[in-house]
Amino acid sequence: MDALLTAEHEALLEAERNLLARLHGVLARTGADESLRERLSEVIEALDALFVVVVVGEFNAGKSTVLNALFGEKLLEEGPIPTTAKITLLRHGETPMERPRSEYLVERYHPSERLRHLVLVDTPGTNSIIRRHQELTEHFIPRADLVLFVTSFDRPLAESERQFLSYIRDTWGKRLVFVLNKADLAQSETDLEQVLAHIRTGCQELMGFEPEIFPISAARAFKARTTDDPAQRDQCWKTSGFDAFEQFLVKRLAGPERLRLKLTAPLDVTERLLERLRAHLTERRRLLEQDRANLERLEARLQEVRAELIATVRPYLSEIDNQLLQVERRGLQFLRDTIRIGRLGLLRDRDRFKEEFARQVVRDLDHQLEAILAEAVDRLLQQGLQLWNQTLNEFTERVEQVVRRRSPQVQAELLYDRRQLFEAVVRQATRQLETYDLREEARRILENTRDAVALFLGTEALAGLGALVTMLITAAGLDVTGGLVAAGALAVVGFVVLPLQKRRALREFCDRLEQLRTELRTALEQQLTREVDRLLERLSATLAPYQKFVHREQQLVGEIEEELQALEREYRRLRTAIEKAVPVG
Repeated sequence: MDALLTAEHEALLEAERNLLARLHGVLARTGADESLRERLSEVIEALDALFVVVVVGEFNAGKSTVLNALFGEKLLEEGPIPTTAKITLLRHGETPMERPRSEYLVERYHPSERLRHLVLVDTPGTNSIIRRHQELTEHFIPRADLVLFVTSFDRPLAESERQFLSYIRDTWGKRLVFVLNKADLAQSETDLEQVLAHIRTGCQELMGFEPEIFPISAARAFKARTTDDPAQRDQCWKTSGFDAFEQFLVKRLAGPERLRLKLTAPLDVTERLLERLRAHLTERRRLLEQDRANLERLEARLQEVRAELIATVRPYLSEIDNQLLQVERRGLQFLRDTIRIGRLGLLRDRDRFKEEFARQVVRDLDHQLEAILAEAVDRLLQQGLQLWNQTLNEFTERVEQVVRRRSPQVQAELLYDRRQLFEAVVRQATRQLETYDLREEARRILENTRDAVALFLGTEALAGLGALVTMLITAAGLDVTGGLVAAGALAVVGFVVLPLQKRRALREFCDRLEQLRTELRTALEQQLTREVDRLLERLSATLAPYQKFVHREQQLVGEIEEELQALEREYRRLRTAIEKAVPVG
């Protein structure tokens, strides 16, 4: 920077550079606006540059005249219409010259000693008719170590100036000095004081502090420095009010004062950005709490849905069990009527016994069980899709609440990921629902259920659940009568042995049917529960991106909080170190 820098000052600048670089990284991680990060990069670059003073204000406030009066010659154009069409950088140079750097930026060199350790930046008016001018002015504000805000007595704090002050306050919090130009238009001290009070009040409202204000007449000061008439020169200089302003600048822009401003300006930027990051993080945490609450409600809802779906199929399982109980009662009656001496012929003829057992006991059980199972599967799918839609609607409503119901301060980038995620989830779910073939899904579940029951019962799968159960019941009926034929061959045995065999056959038939009912219900419950879980897995898979997003967001917020605390500690340390290294004179 210049010879004022000691090793201690250089170390402070390096620490500021590291602080701003870390701050830039946090801004990038939080998705801050790219233009904000670019301007912070410019602040980092400006740490190695000369002291920068930016002059801003409306186009007719007299900014160029103020600078011309400082140098005592017409370096910049003046006029009642916008004359500064470009940002002009005044730098030190042994030979006066001008060098265009772009369509909107020009460098002018001047041998003034005042420019040896600083750069003065003259900007287009805040109310410039060329929008690009104002954008460039805003672009240069981050580089400023000091901002001279020139306003005019006849238009103090015009609307465009108030808006620009809001920009400075909200974005950078720069060191600000007011210059009230054309103060010679005041008819009295009272008039002048009223305007000064207006500026103080406006700055207090907009910036939160009362500024230093220098009422001047730049035109008179320029005339004093350019006229050859000594009397006129003295009169103009005394009435210009320029002396106090110039003495202030000389003190502020030289020695320790300039160094202190140079070192503290980056921290002013840091302070504002840390405030914005803290507000950003607070809002982000609030949104995350809503996200977490949404997930908890959705997960609870999925458990409720699971219980509802399982409850949907239970009546059908009970109906299947009821059909088997009726078969059991008919089977017991059939065996009581059949196992006796007078019907030994039927007991000996297994084919005829099987036919009679199927006609009187089994009847149309296979069709009944298939119909009940098919109805259970259809009901499960219909109820599942209905609950799926309800849950998706709840998800939609809750994420939309996060996106829509927000305070005006919430930045759009905080909600952009959520809206994109929300729309992607809805699109995916809609595609799944549109391609969900109920008939094919029902066929798959029926086949899986039959195979699962057959495997559970240790039997080969047949054409249907009913056929499988019918086969097992018929086999049970045949098995429990085994051995009765041999017993019935001896008539005498019929009076003693057959009743014992009959009681045993009835008991075995009951036991086998009871076991079949239990195992069948268990197998059906397990398989249908798996189908319920499979249905919910598809729904969970639809919502999985939201769950991953919330997890990543929670991790990111925690990491940013830690980094922000570290940045705030370093910021406070540097503030204290600068106060010690460059005490106020």
